[in-house]
Amino acid sequence: MSVLPAGFNPRADSVGLMDMVSIDTADGVFRFLLGADGRFVDVAAREWIGSQLIDSSELRLSIQGEAPAGSLSLTFIPDPDDGDLVAQVRALGTDYVRGREIVFWLQPLGSMAEFHAPVHAPVRWLTRRGGHIEFDLSGGLERRITLTFEGPFTGRNTAPGLQYTVADHARLIGAPNSSLRFMPTDTFQEEKLFG
Repeated sequence: MSVLPAGFNPRADSVGLMDMVSIDTADGVFRFLLGADGRFVDVAAREWIGSQLIDSSELRLSIQGEAPAGSLSLTFIPDPDDGDLVAQVRALGTDYVRGREIVFWLQPLGSMAEFHAPVHAPVRWLTRRGGHIEFDLSGGLERRITLTFEGPFTGRNTAPGLQYTVADHARLIGAPNSSLRFMPTDTFQEEKLFG
């Protein structure tokens, strides 16, 4: 089974895959091209804005009990005539993106002409959840805004730390079990039952 669409030949002489990312926010979904300047409109008429200033960390799949994290960064030198982008993003806060979907896409291109008139729809190949926003102010000029993200299975490879109580049972499956109120919660015995 291939992740690429039917009719796309990955072994053709002129072929390419464009990396794209969409970020779900409180104001809607924003779409970007990773590491490429320009504007791209896909077959569904969605606009993707690109910049070489947008970079992604290494993307790894969730295998062998790992839940890999990563980040998206925008590194820039601010224009003194424009507003302060760092202050604007800080004002939005981390809740603007925390827990929301960050989706990585591949756009198959069979030729350069398909950049202006795409034939295939973008392929969704990796989904992550937004974490927090970091800011790096290097020197007097360079600024970096970093959005961290984590895999969909973060925390699932650890013990849940639940006891057999009514409240923990309700948290686990969504319905309380009132008979668990009689479950002993410690193993202390005043006198031995046997021996």
